[in-house]
Amino acid sequence: MKKKINEQALRKDSTVNKIQFDKEWFYAVKDMEDYLDEDLTGIECITLPMTIDGFRYNVKCSTWEDITRFLQKEPLEDFKGSVLKDKKLLSKTLKTNKKT
Repeated sequence: MKKKINEQALRKDSTVNKIQFDKEWFYAVKDMEDYLDEDLTGIECITLPMTIDGFRYNVKCSTWEDITRFLQKEPLEDFKGSVLKDKKLLSKTLKTNKKT
């Protein structure tokens, strides 16, 4: 996360569209991408009706917790198990391929 922010400051910011639903705040994903200058593709979100400039739109929204969890995830976290552990096997395979 490039920008240090907290949820209280975000609620006061008028550049990010937000809505309170079921006692929880939801923030428009596209607005958060612009605000944080981050790609939030793949974040957990729901579509909620939101009034923007007098018009009602269905907008993809996420909670503050979902956004911070998504941004703190390691980029290659899902690939930890796929790393080759036995380096000797790799070097033997390379030597065999060079001979042929």
